[in-house]
Amino acid sequence: MKLFKKLFPGVSDDVADAKSDTDQLQIATCLLLIEVSKSDDEFTRDEEEKIKSLLKNKFEIPNNELEDIFELYNTKHDAMTSLYECTEIINKECSYEQKLKIIAYMWDVAFTDSKIDKYEDYTIRKVSELIYVKHKDFISLKNSRAT
Repeated sequence: MKLFKKLFPGVSDDVADAKSDTDQLQIATCLLLIEVSKSDDEFTRDEEEKIKSLLKNKFEIPNNELEDIFELYNTKHDAMTSLYECTEIINKECSYEQKLKIIAYMWDVAFTDSKIDKYEDYTIRKVSELIYVKHKDFISLKNSRAT
């Protein structure tokens, strides 16, 4: 079953089937970025703007759709019980290099306030493990994004 249908169970099969792998990857990436931003219980406006900026640039989302898409994903994030659906689609659809970009984006969100909370670090570490990113790459990305 596609991630889109799992995350949006009320959507018809025709609509869900029309969603491309890019759409599913967009959902998974956004949910993970929101997860890291909320992991320290301080979801700031700056973090929200950083996520929107990353989504806009990575997935070329038009400005007029960005707010609605973010709100939809934010609501779905709050209803999530597991990261499995997100990491499952990333493992199926992404190359190792693409996985590294997602982890890099997570670090970008975490560093928005110029500091890393232990819960942000834990969340990114957990996702890295779930999508099979090597520890040395996890550390390298952390160090490169800190500058």
